[in-house]
Amino acid sequence: MAENKQQNIAEALLTYGASDLSIDILKHCSLQDLLELSVDPKQARVAFRASWALEHILLKHTELFKGIIPTLLINYTFTDNWSSLRSYTKLWMWLLSVKNTAYNITPEQEEQLLEKTFAIIEDSDCPVAVLVNAYDILMYLVPNHPWVAQELRLQLELSLEKEASAALISRAKRLFKKLSRVKNTD
Repeated sequence: MAENKQQNIAEALLTYGASDLSIDILKHCSLQDLLELSVDPKQARVAFRASWALEHILLKHTELFKGIIPTLLINYTFTDNWSSLRSYTKLWMWLLSVKNTAYNITPEQEEQLLEKTFAIIEDSDCPVAVLVNAYDILMYLVPNHPWVAQELRLQLELSLEKEASAALISRAKRLFKKLSRVKNTD
């Protein structure tokens, strides 16, 4: 992307509010532009705003996921911007959920998701909002990877011992309930 165009998009993203995050943004920039900016390590705030825009647009217009799932996975795998990861985890939660009936995730993509998501939950700096979303991603992967259920139980218990915030307690209760219905693979 040309530097001038990137700067214009960055300035616009920094001025948008949540109500401005609609498909109309795509009149001024492409999904590819937003994907690029969402993982820019030199502009953390712009990266956050670009990933936030992606989240809002894609979850309202899920047909736009077509063709960009590999890039979403690359971005998820390589970014370490917690603010961007919050939006990326929400996108992956939708892609793995029963609401998604249009797009398939390959076994190789699931393996990459597992690796990155476990890295996220093991990072002591991980914010709670990203952490609970990562736990949901792991829960969605349990049917194809039953071993994840036991690991998820252990990670939830460990997290609750470290920090029992309201958000974590609430999500953990819901996940423990779901995990209680999963056949034990030990």
